[in-house]
Amino acid sequence: MNLFLSGIVYFASFQVLAIAQNPASYTIPLGKTITATPSNLTIQYRSLVADSRCPTGARCVWAGDAEVVLAIAGKDYSFHTTLEPQSHVFGRYRVRLTQVDPYPSLNPQPNSKPAAVTIEIEAIAPN
Repeated sequence: MNLFLSGIVYFASFQVLAIAQNPASYTIPLGKTITATPSNLTIQYRSLVADSRCPTGARCVWAGDAEVVLAIAGKDYSFHTTLEPQSHVFGRYRVRLTQVDPYPSLNPQPNSKPAAVTIEIEAIAPN
């Protein structure tokens, strides 16, 4: 009986861990602020600092990097697409930059979509 209950507890704890590790994705337009759930972090996309990513259709030696500033809980943090830091930890949550739009192009479109970043927030195990 104890072995059976141990198996149930083990399986249940594995399911909770798997759910907690799934990152939530958010797309934030330039200048806008979101409040992420369940982390309750307020995040604003403040600026694109630099963008050396290889444009679509170009042949480049290096993929390049984009650097953005996100205000998280009222403080500015730098995030990169290729270089470090790509993520920062806030309590039990890791915020990671996954995408910066629009992606550079050799022939930019005049009516391209507004600038935005996509981030992932995942719960991390306490130390």
